[in-house]
Amino acid sequence: MKVTFRYTSQLATAAGSSEETIETEKGSALLTLLRDLSSKHGSDFAKFVVDDDGNVTPTLVVAVNGSQVSVEDLVSLDTDAEVMLITPMSGG
Repeated sequence: MKVTFRYTSQLATAAGSSEETIETEKGSALLTLLRDLSSKHGSDFAKFVVDDDGNVTPTLVVAVNGSQVSVEDLVSLDTDAEVMLITPMSGG
């Protein structure tokens, strides 16, 4: 199945793109995919997505197919999906 990840602000800069689509197996855990993407894109990306223990950072907002999911409820993906990763806004 295909999962399209869309990135905002700092994540788009760190990934070098505002979106990417990956092929994965049905039932893939979203947390595992986030860890894989963090490894792929390096520390500038990972610091916004996972902490040193591999858990999702509490400031990351994750939406799957337009609906926000909580860190505690990170889901397994059973169909093609769009995942939006939103980092906190900064500045003033």
